[in-house]
Amino acid sequence: MSLTKTALTTADLESQAGFELPARETMLVTIVIGSVNILNDLKLEVKNNNVAVQVCAVVTALSTWLSTPLTCTIEQKQ
Repeated sequence: MSLTKTALTTADLESQAGFELPARETMLVTIVIGSVNILNDLKLEVKNNNVAVQVCAVVTALSTWLSTPLTCTIEQKQ
């Protein structure tokens, strides 16, 4: 008995059952950056929570470095 491996053809691969994930809606995230000294707010809209968290981390670091009270809030729209 010999065990040999045969290459799969394109037809073999296409006949295999595969699961497709449905299209996923990403909720829009709004980042609000505000300053006590500046009356204007800066609003950024991103579609990735990780990006929003990183932006707020930078704002917090800048607030400390500049000794300027900055705030950063992340709001998720439904």
